Amino acid sequence: MKKFAKILAVCMLAVFMVMTFASCGLFGLDLDKVEDRLDKKDYEVGSYSFDGNTYLNAYDDDDNVFIAVEYDDKDDAKDAYDELKENWDDMAEEAEEEDLKVTYGKKGNVVYYGTVKGVKDALGFPSNLLVFKK
Repeated sequence: MKKFAKILAVCMLAVFMVMTFASCGLFGLDLDKVEDRLDKKDYEVGSYSFDGNTYLNAYDDDDNVFIAVEYDDKDDAKDAYDELKENWDDMAEEAEEEDLKVTYGKKGNVVYYGTVKGVKDALGFPSNLLVFKK
């Protein structure tokens, strides 16, 4: 019986941890929440939908940028992310010429990139702890 109680306790702890991280947005990205978060941090935010995809662009006065695209289809998001990774060296080189530290990522159906500070501001805590220059 003690062994069963220990296993049950570990399983419940794992479920609570997953629920906590899911509610914090570690597994997905809600662009409406991101838009509100960036708006509160004085970013100029614009969003629109086209062909079923949602686009979000944000920038502030200190040259911090966040750009995200939410795809309807997971395969489209994966293809876009793979293409971004292939072209990243050229994009990063251009950013370095302007003294910008940039990064990119993917969460669920959302592919994003921008300056490190812009991405950290967009993702919020605790996700922003995992953002580094690439």
